[in-house]
Amino acid sequence: MTPSPRTDTAAPAPSTTAELLELLDAAAAQCREHGRADLADKLARQRRQLTSRAWHVLVAGEFKKGKSALVNGLVGVPVCGVDPVAFTAVPTFVRHGQAAAATLMPDGEQYQPRPVDIRQAAGHGISGVAGGDPTGALRLRAVEVSLPRRLLAAGLVLVDTPGLGGGFAAAAAAASMRALSLADAVIVVTDASQELTAAEVEFVRNAAKLCPNLLCALTKTDLYPQWRQIRELDRGHLRKAGLDVEVVAVSSTLRELALDTGDHALNAESGFPVLVERLNGRLLAPRDATSLRAAVTAVRRSLQQVAGTLATEHTALTKPAERTETLRRAETTQQRTQHLASPSSRWLNTISDRFADIGSMVDADLAERIRRLETEASGKVRAGDPTQQWAQLVPWLYRRTNEELTDTHTKLLDKINELAAEVAALFEATAGAVDALGGSAEPPRAGELKLNQLGRRGGKLEVGMHAARGWSLSSSVVTTLLVTTLHPGLLIALPVTAALGTVFAIKAVRGYRTTRLDHARNEALRTIAGYLNQARIDAHRASADLIRHSRSRIRDYYLDQAAELVSAARHTQQAAVTAATTATADEQAAATRGAATQAKLDRVSTLLATADRLGAGADGGSGGNTAS
Repeated sequence: MTPSPRTDTAAPAPSTTAELLELLDAAAAQCREHGRADLADKLARQRRQLTSRAWHVLVAGEFKKGKSALVNGLVGVPVCGVDPVAFTAVPTFVRHGQAAAATLMPDGEQYQPRPVDIRQAAGHGISGVAGGDPTGALRLRAVEVSLPRRLLAAGLVLVDTPGLGGGFAAAAAAASMRALSLADAVIVVTDASQELTAAEVEFVRNAAKLCPNLLCALTKTDLYPQWRQIRELDRGHLRKAGLDVEVVAVSSTLRELALDTGDHALNAESGFPVLVERLNGRLLAPRDATSLRAAVTAVRRSLQQVAGTLATEHTALTKPAERTETLRRAETTQQRTQHLASPSSRWLNTISDRFADIGSMVDADLAERIRRLETEASGKVRAGDPTQQWAQLVPWLYRRTNEELTDTHTKLLDKINELAAEVAALFEATAGAVDALGGSAEPPRAGELKLNQLGRRGGKLEVGMHAARGWSLSSSVVTTLLVTTLHPGLLIALPVTAALGTVFAIKAVRGYRTTRLDHARNEALRTIAGYLNQARIDAHRASADLIRHSRSRIRDYYLDQAAELVSAARHTQQAAVTAATTATADEQAAATRGAATQAKLDRVSTLLATADRLGAGADGGSGGNTAS
């Protein structure tokens, strides 16, 4: 059975979060006291991210199912376009801000973002263009809206996406699947006019594979009295498909009326309070658990570096027999850590080489799949009359193309996750060779810390590629990293050119009904080739963006870790030299200072014990995305 979006991961209790905030402040103070302003700044950033890290929830589904109205209902402002005829053309990102504001994101690096009146945001989301450009309407890639809403204050970003229209048989399905794979959570929207179609069930099944943190919203309950029956039928279809997905019924119209009138009973009837509770309690719970683990890891890593320096200093002050060896080790450690960040380091070269290999693999895979699809489509065209079969051929081609491109994207994510694990292992192996302090203990005591213990528990890019989910892409830590910096241009790129090419093909082929069959076939083959070539270009561009983004994030993450180790080794070596000089000159002063150093180390050890306790609670309380 497909993993359920109902997660066992519980959000940290307020008391736990408060205790962790105090721990972050205390750890930062210790870092500053011992000359590690870099670590203190990192902990300050981690503190801000603990409750405000961006968490992208995509609102997806078929055309005209009420996605935009649902987002408007959640935030209480009509920022997403709702029109009885027109469709949403570009995604709208709704995030928290101190004041209401809207920005148009043009499609093209040569154009700058354009602020607009927030009342105009909905219209631009529908039209997909911005006026005022001397060459005509400027195509947009997204609309970004900021609102001072409590629902969004903790980092929630709602993304209203363009509709599909046919599930996996839609032209944009592959692009939507790429977006889903990079999201933290998904709300799939259907309405109460009818039970879930086979195409919608197929979409939910594939979406759950890429982003298990998912629920379904049944809209327009005010229009259809039989909505409860439809909800039960939808639940049955999902169970039959092996999906344990909750269906939440809502009415955006009742929600709007309730907000306008302040009617609490009407608001409850709208179903939105339940949806908000599910957002906070289920879809956002993994974010809280991930943020807690990241904060605990940052505290451990920072305090262990401080403790390592104190332990070396204490040994040099109080153990004359070990003083020479301690100085030698500190000097050797400083020299070895320099190699971690050097251009010749193995982990850094592995990133460059392996990402180049991944790029070549994706290019070859895409070329082979497109060639195979063209062969299949050509066989169908040559075996029949395209003027009679085109209506059936188009959705088949869409479906097959989306299946192949989604499979390629999934394999790309797997390769990136594998590479992240490989780089983590290489980095830890290199850092593990930096062993100048000797001994090992939990919790750390004076003279018992190794520099290679510097908090790399969970070091396989725990900062998150949400790998993508755990950038929520999957269980790999690489996911968490990408989602943290997810950009609209990376999230959704609709194959507009490919879709237009297909529309042209329908008109052109019909125009050949009175001509010879081979002319119609040739025109169909040319159109199919053009569509598949454009689909390959779209997929290649999306893959190249993902590869480039992943490479830079993984590289920068470990470069930061290397810089921390270099700084730790330098401070440790300086502390050892100063301590040895003091001990040689005045043994009484050395003893006094040794006692003070031990007291400092004990304070750091107490904080580390607190971090271990909070970390154990976070690890024990995270069951992952499993069925409840």
